[in-house]
Amino acid sequence: MKIIANSSFFVGVCLSASVLSTQVQAQTSDASAPEEIIVLANRVGQSLSTVLASTTVINKEAIRQSQAQNLAGLLAGVPGMHFSPSGGQGAQTSLFMRGTESDHTLILVDGVQMTTNSGPAGRLEFIPLDQIERIEIVRGPRSSVHGSEAIGGVVNIITKPNIQEDFSGSVKLMAGTENSSNANIGLQGRIGNTSLSLNASHRETDGIDFSESGSSDDDGYENDSFSVSFSHQFSEIFSLSSAYSSFEAQSDYDDGLVNTDNQQFSSTVTASLTEQWDSNLILEKFKEDNMDAGTFGLTNSSSENKKLSWQNTYKFDASNLFSFGIDHQEQELRYSTFGALQTNTSRDNDGVYGVYVRESGPLDFTLSLRNDDNERFGNHSTGSIAIGSNFGESLRAWVSYGTAFKAPNLIDLYVDFPSFFFFSNPNLKPETAESIELSLQSEALGATWQLNVFRTDIDDMISTDATFTSLANIQQARIDGIEATASSTIADWRLDATLTLLDHENRSTGVNLLRRPEQTLSLNIAREFGAFDLAVTLLAQNEHSDIDPVNFGGSKVGGFGVVNLIAGYRFSDELNLRLRIGNLLDKEYQIVDGFNTQDRTAQLSLNFSF
Repeated sequence: MKIIANSSFFVGVCLSASVLSTQVQAQTSDASAPEEIIVLANRVGQSLSTVLASTTVINKEAIRQSQAQNLAGLLAGVPGMHFSPSGGQGAQTSLFMRGTESDHTLILVDGVQMTTNSGPAGRLEFIPLDQIERIEIVRGPRSSVHGSEAIGGVVNIITKPNIQEDFSGSVKLMAGTENSSNANIGLQGRIGNTSLSLNASHRETDGIDFSESGSSDDDGYENDSFSVSFSHQFSEIFSLSSAYSSFEAQSDYDDGLVNTDNQQFSSTVTASLTEQWDSNLILEKFKEDNMDAGTFGLTNSSSENKKLSWQNTYKFDASNLFSFGIDHQEQELRYSTFGALQTNTSRDNDGVYGVYVRESGPLDFTLSLRNDDNERFGNHSTGSIAIGSNFGESLRAWVSYGTAFKAPNLIDLYVDFPSFFFFSNPNLKPETAESIELSLQSEALGATWQLNVFRTDIDDMISTDATFTSLANIQQARIDGIEATASSTIADWRLDATLTLLDHENRSTGVNLLRRPEQTLSLNIAREFGAFDLAVTLLAQNEHSDIDPVNFGGSKVGGFGVVNLIAGYRFSDELNLRLRIGNLLDKEYQIVDGFNTQDRTAQLSLNFSF
């Protein structure tokens, strides 16, 4: 396999880290720590160690310690995740989860789907880290649980905190290079059976020059964000929880600017109908207004998603549960730009799903099925099955197979550009995929490691047809991948290594998929020295295919390795100071051909909690 033959250096580095972590007696984690729970995988709470899917959970403390400037910077080291920003902070950023397309990952905020209906997935570059309490990531197909878009995986960004105290709060102030600044305040508390949290922040920077072409000036970025959550326990049976978050962002780019106003709202009524049966009624709404003023004029788009869900969990016993539900979703897009004509604005989708989970005995088992009835293309069914087992106390293995789909977006279905002789296609079918995966997990001598091997085949991919005047389902792709991780603590140093290997091909053209490096390595070394802590991270990628921004022909973007330094000093339990130096070695590199990345940067933040 090409995936193995071209990766000797990266494999050697990762295996060295793995061997080091498994041969040295290391300090283990606190066995009394509460077990991590994830809801995203099957829409029901499960122990992270028993879920038969590739998962990652990032908590608020990890976000704070990372001192990342944006969500892409925070998640770049997660296995299987690759980001392609077209410039600095606020630049359009695409996520290619496990090599799938940038709109093949379902992005949620507090469970609310962030689909713009105009092409790109959720605007990850604008989601402020200050609002985030926790991030749940599931890699691999999840359409049989969540519906459209979950071909590469699902990311749920959670802003609702788990409130335990009567009252608490935090203040964060940051200043850095490029005249960057950030101010954030968070308040939360509980009175009786009622809890409330508030969070507000303002971030701005002069930025960098995004593009090698166009006007030569810095492209600034500004973001104001706000979130609030509320919950009340009416009785042992009924409870209500609600969450609202929003951001208003302005991002400059060469010869243009983008203004984005984004809002998400969710409200859940939970009823414990019996000791075995819990039922949730969930109302969700997402709205985004986007104004792009560029060289070719003004483009306005307004996307709105509304969703009503009824979710149920029935526990037969401690080992067996069944989760089932119904989703009704309404999507709307209003799009206007020079030379565009919109023929329809909305569509509906009804979905019904069921998930059976067994966690006991010689085999763990998960089966999920879903059917979506879409107003445009009719019925579409997806499914997933996973089987796992423990081999002794230190080795766990599971294998899974799943199908997934991506519904065509509303702009491809309904927006014509007659002035440019290009027309939408209302007869487009969903893009479809099937994946198979094998995972091995082990814990020995105080070290943990995991190996995931997968293959994804995607059919009916949407692309420009042979006449170059419309779109059609004419392409196919195959992606083979390996994700390897190793973690250990040696002589009080925490070591984490992640290696992602991809072998991908557009099977219709015989060429590699764009902007997907075949090898990505992430290393993290961290240690505490009393009140002082230090971490050094490395992110390295090999070269990848791209499009030349001048002649629109094929091009190559070179590989790179970027080192970051993060240091912190704790004055007390309530007050700490943190410093992040990004691109410590001042490496010149590109991720997207023709677009610049940041030189060496520095940010100093003061964090106070009360």
